[in-house]
Amino acid sequence: MRTGVALALLLANWPCSVSADEWPAPVPQHALSENGQYLVRVVPGESLGDTYGFAESKKGVYARGEFYQKQPDRSYRLMADVPLLNPVAPANILVSNLGYMVTFDNWHNAGYGKIVAIYKSNGQLVRAYEIEGLYSSEQIESIPRTTSSRHWLSSNYGFNPGNQGQVYAYDFFGGLLLIDLPTGFREYCERSKVMSCLLQQTK
Repeated sequence: MRTGVALALLLANWPCSVSADEWPAPVPQHALSENGQYLVRVVPGESLGDTYGFAESKKGVYARGEFYQKQPDRSYRLMADVPLLNPVAPANILVSNLGYMVTFDNWHNAGYGKIVAIYKSNGQLVRAYEIEGLYSSEQIESIPRTTSSRHWLSSNYGFNPGNQGQVYAYDFFGGLLLIDLPTGFREYCERSKVMSCLLQQTK
């Protein structure tokens, strides 16, 4: 039953969508794990000049991640305060029940720079990916673009319901990206093979 539920949740909203290139000013972000044991606060950086299309802008410190863990007295203890790979801020952040943080895309720069990054609960980087490491040049050219972004990611992403040591993300092509958090190893399933890929995950 559990694998059936996991499969159903992963299939939900399979047809992907992309968001418009509209960006509010960056503000601190918080993400809490589902089990409430891990909390990450992301403080925006000030290095817009290190983003695509803004080379003449100010360069400075990158975004920072504050990693907290819940204590027996229900308080949260700061475990690490580390610089992230985002010049200003990640566009989206997730925190798993195992303490891993996953970031998707860059503020005002979706599809550029480190589009996926995985960090341990102590702030240590596991692995990061750029778009060129996930797609061919022909595929990249076909991804919808705006002035400062390449909208490769759909709105359907999250942790595998049956395994929070794995994150999934559907992309513009309808394909499915699966990443093992402890290792950073990735698997990509093209749209026509998504169902068989998901069935393999539930075995």
